[in-house]
Amino acid sequence: MVYLLKVNVLLAVFYGFYRLLFVRDTFFGWRRVALLLMMAAAVLMPLVDISWWVASHEQTASLSEVYREVVLPTVTITGSASRFPWVRLFTLLYISGVLAFSARMMWQLGTLVKLINTSSSFQGMSIRLLRDESCPFSFFRWIFVNPEAQTEEQLQEIITHEQAHVEQRHSIDVVLMELLTIACWPNPFVWLMRREVRLNLEYLADERVVEAGSERKAYQYHLLGLAYGKNVATVCNNFNVLPLKLRIRMMNKKRTNSWLRAKYLLLVPVIGVALVACNLDKKTAEPATADEQPEVVSLNEDAIEADVQAGQDAAAAEEGVFDVVEKMPEFPGGQEALMNFLQKNVKYPKEAMDKGTQGRVVVQFVVGKDGSVTNPKVVKSVSPELDQEALRVVKMMPKWQPGKQKGEEVPVRFTIPVSFMLR
Repeated sequence: MVYLLKVNVLLAVFYGFYRLLFVRDTFFGWRRVALLLMMAAAVLMPLVDISWWVASHEQTASLSEVYREVVLPTVTITGSASRFPWVRLFTLLYISGVLAFSARMMWQLGTLVKLINTSSSFQGMSIRLLRDESCPFSFFRWIFVNPEAQTEEQLQEIITHEQAHVEQRHSIDVVLMELLTIACWPNPFVWLMRREVRLNLEYLADERVVEAGSERKAYQYHLLGLAYGKNVATVCNNFNVLPLKLRIRMMNKKRTNSWLRAKYLLLVPVIGVALVACNLDKKTAEPATADEQPEVVSLNEDAIEADVQAGQDAAAAEEGVFDVVEKMPEFPGGQEALMNFLQKNVKYPKEAMDKGTQGRVVVQFVVGKDGSVTNPKVVKSVSPELDQEALRVVKMMPKWQPGKQKGEEVPVRFTIPVSFMLR
């Protein structure tokens, strides 16, 4: 879920950047490269780990600490016993949407395969004949057209247009964007970017037709005549893809000055900043020192003070304890199992509810070489009651899978925020 969240946020950022700088120029080939880079960056950057670089710079390291404190998911315990399973409902809706859009794409691909197998070639080219009123389109190396529905001049324009799609392999862009849309379908920005990808490909094909010598106005009227035709599938390059108004406007637009291509270089720092942002939730793999220990909050209850003091005494002797390593410790069953464990076992103290006390308790502990949870301590206090409850549940944890650095099991410091909230 964290990965998908990052991908969707990146898509929104990249779409805004594209609309701000690129959407008004006539560098259609450069636009295509930029859109492909944005898609690839959104999918791949959340997987790239440069936490070592983030930690080596003071400013980015500070941002990382703020990110972990403010942005990372927190286990929230409410004062009410009844909680609606929003996460489960959203997950079910998301999976249902992915399955529905995947089935739709498979059905369209099946329709295209059937047309390829049942159609015949035209004039010795890889052009398949359509017998109904479907609009012309192309898919990878195949062009589909109904010669009887077009004049000879219009047919030549269609073939020139669709050959541009075939020769420039536009179907690759379309299929990749369709897959990304399926994976991120709840995000409105992925649909907007999908529209920009398809529209830009039509700009490229329209440009080829005009460069081939077709009369501009006649070609535009031809497009208008096909505006209400039926499209076979959205996964292919349709000749009359809408909105035609934008295509006609772009054909009549004065070509952008070539020196403005330099603005596409701005995509490099934007991707760089986004890559750093994707790593703000990751710490360094350097051992912690005594001077770097978080300040432990002093509590009023004797039992809590004993826990805190024990944590402070242990911290002084924690040489070689890592903040983050190559392979982080993992709760049995993973992150979701950890969240479920905390939700099931943390109880809102009645005394705190009666007082109206609520807030965010942060507990820190060390996962030892054998996976055992040791030295739990409160590093951000709310009240003795809430602090004690958070510590109690941390002490109940089973053994974790220990962390590893350079292939060896090492002790790793871990922090868990628990939010107590009254309704």
